Amino acid sequence: MKKLVILTAALTLLAVPAAFAGNSAGCGLGSIIFEGQSGLVMNVIAVTTNGTLGNNTFGITSGTSNCDASDTVMNEMVQEHFVAMNYENLSGEMAQGQGQYVSAMADLMGCPAATQETFARMSQEKYRELFSAPEMDAKRWIVGLKAAMAQDATLASACTRIS
Repeated sequence: MKKLVILTAALTLLAVPAAFAGNSAGCGLGSIIFEGQSGLVMNVIAVTTNGTLGNNTFGITSGTSNCDASDTVMNEMVQEHFVAMNYENLSGEMAQGQGQYVSAMADLMGCPAATQETFARMSQEKYRELFSAPEMDAKRWIVGLKAAMAQDATLASACTRIS
């Protein structure tokens, strides 16, 4: 058993550098600056640049900086991160039915500018449902938000990131 654990650990340690041999920094300014450079150190620097400058969110929502605006997994990660970091602000603004955090959340859900007011109104109307859980879990909260959005005909047809 001990040999199996050691063998598994060794294979894992050998596989990690191999996984980072190419450019796996994702998208953002770091992936542009360090494009064409490979290796674990370069990828760490590129990812750190992306994270420090916070440009991934903009790049993903706008489809710039080597980001694909339709990348579902990345979009979900950005949504979860945004909710986790801004939950209290979202709660306050959604209770009021307006604000910059509400608008940003609508953008992250792929809602065009013409539907921002509809999104804000829906979030205010569904406030008790959205914020009823005793503890915040960003992933679960987004599932509830998407379900509420799917019940609104305008948002269901216009917003591209609710499925």
